Amino acid sequence: MNLRIPLAALALGAALAACSSGPPRRVHPSTASIQQLAVEADGSWRLTLRLQNFSTFPMRYSSVEAKLSIDGKDAGTLSATTDLEILANSGETVVARLQGGPPLPPERDIPYQLEGTIRTSEPNESFDFERSSRLSPVPGVANTWR
Repeated sequence: MNLRIPLAALALGAALAACSSGPPRRVHPSTASIQQLAVEADGSWRLTLRLQNFSTFPMRYSSVEAKLSIDGKDAGTLSATTDLEILANSGETVVARLQGGPPLPPERDIPYQLEGTIRTSEPNESFDFERSSRLSPVPGVANTWR
């Protein structure tokens, strides 16, 4: 039996496999949401934001800026600067601070809306986002909503 043909086919298959670029890299818009809001003793707000990477590869995030409305009232603009890599189809948290805001009802859910921009440095992208949801008071933890 002639071994040249099977060996040539094997060599060609190995060469093609070495040249493949892997799965396609697809960029999908990122988003942010509030994971936790805590009112500090000085009245400032400490917001834990969850940044979500929906792309098919890791991205390095550089900043998020957003206008925040709480219970239909303008609460101000928040910003967070970071140098954070988020894996594909994953999320991580960053902290942003806001000086004051409208008084928050301690015993009920509150609706919120974020509208802003997320920037990445690798790749160099900018994503506008809008997110509406609700925060609930954390039982046994004063001045904290999740």
